[in-house]
Amino acid sequence: MSNSINRRSWLRQSALAFVGMHIAPAILSRDLHNSKSDSTDNIILLNSNENAYGPSPLARKAILESYLNSNRYPDDYVPLLKKKLAAHWNVSVENILLGAGASEIIGLICQLAAKEKGHIITTEPSYKVWNAQASSFGLSFKRSAFPKKNDASVASLFGPVSSDTRMIYICNPNNPTGTVLDTKEVQAYALQVPKQTLVVIDEAYAEYAQLETLAPIAVTSPNVIVTKTFSKIYGLAGARVGYAIANPALIKALSAFQPWPDSNVSMVSVNAAMASLDDNAFVNDCREKVNKGKQICYSTFDTLGSEYIPSSTNFILFNIDKIKKNLTYEMSLRNIEVQFREHFGGKWCRVSIGTIEEMQTFTGALKEIAAN
Repeated sequence: MSNSINRRSWLRQSALAFVGMHIAPAILSRDLHNSKSDSTDNIILLNSNENAYGPSPLARKAILESYLNSNRYPDDYVPLLKKKLAAHWNVSVENILLGAGASEIIGLICQLAAKEKGHIITTEPSYKVWNAQASSFGLSFKRSAFPKKNDASVASLFGPVSSDTRMIYICNPNNPTGTVLDTKEVQAYALQVPKQTLVVIDEAYAEYAQLETLAPIAVTSPNVIVTKTFSKIYGLAGARVGYAIANPALIKALSAFQPWPDSNVSMVSVNAAMASLDDNAFVNDCREKVNKGKQICYSTFDTLGSEYIPSSTNFILFNIDKIKKNLTYEMSLRNIEVQFREHFGGKWCRVSIGTIEEMQTFTGALKEIAAN
């Protein structure tokens, strides 16, 4: 595939469908990423952990077939997605709440946790997009150091819970380290947390790691919530579809913070998500290609003597202390976007795994920058 494969190119081409549905087969049958009329097409986006291969073919087809119904509210479609998710995870429809990405769901959980002032236990580093929202609700943070290696127990990481602990956030696999906590340990820890403290298990990258979900304990526990998303391996980051799995009482409490429960997701996005769940071949193919892309990076890091953390996800955190130049700036000059991080007392870069061709371009650029 061309290096220009990205969401902007696909969305521009898909927009042609508004001329009439009769051209949809033609769009679907050709390479959607060859146009180079937009100067941003050649930017390689390796900074947001998106799926460079998504949306899946089935999701694209569903989007094109459903956009004409965008004048209708999603309430006829939302129950279909919830029913499909319930069957997928072997839970009940009452155990699911939809939101505009998992970040919205975590924000709702923070609102619920903030009914009484207190703190959130999490780790450093970990996923932080929702942290400012939690702080705005009056919640504070207690952070423990997340190790570069999987040599700490879950109990030691998240520690004891006090009467002021309102919520515990566990990102597994962890972002940005890409490492995995033992699910049995996470389960044992979550089940012994006092019931007045919410336990959030963020499984955004679980499909990449092929982790067993902890949804079964969420639906039977009064305080455990699993959050999941279609933004990662399913390639629907722009469609904004996330969801919570929890017991019905918690789902009801969380839905009270939504003006219209479950309907922050558009009708088109709902159809795309349903189609994505059916495309197992696409998911498996993406996982395989991402693993190949990671190997390309590991080989380059080894050659350069750069420390890195082996990842179970679609991104890698690697150390850039030895690189004299500003790596993110130098990469941007080459139309490559990566993310700078300060962790573990040093300078790091989190690179998302794009297509094989994109990773070859990235590693070539990295060698060039490191050599100067």
